[in-house]
Amino acid sequence: MSEKERIPGNTTVAPEVLETIVEMTVNETQGVSRIFNNNTANSGVKLKTNEGIVSADIYIVLQSESNTIEVCKNLQKNIARAINDIVGMGVGSLNIHVEDFDYPEMN
Repeated sequence: MSEKERIPGNTTVAPEVLETIVEMTVNETQGVSRIFNNNTANSGVKLKTNEGIVSADIYIVLQSESNTIEVCKNLQKNIARAINDIVGMGVGSLNIHVEDFDYPEMN
């Protein structure tokens, strides 16, 4: 089948799939300690989709020795690439919210 032949129909990606992609990417990005969780049922990832474009607010905790701006720029780049590569959707805004820093335990 050539690329010009298109079978009619739609593909839908569940929001939970997008959230999982974002969470996995956050956890794999150097300098990020974890996704912020304020002990409610809400995740640290808030997604919106509009006409195939994904936008997100991501709440994170960084490692104390991290360069905040560098880590956040890398995180935006990594999330955009993951969403585009895995599900083929475009990315709008990716707002990174640094909620805290994790410091090493002192004995």
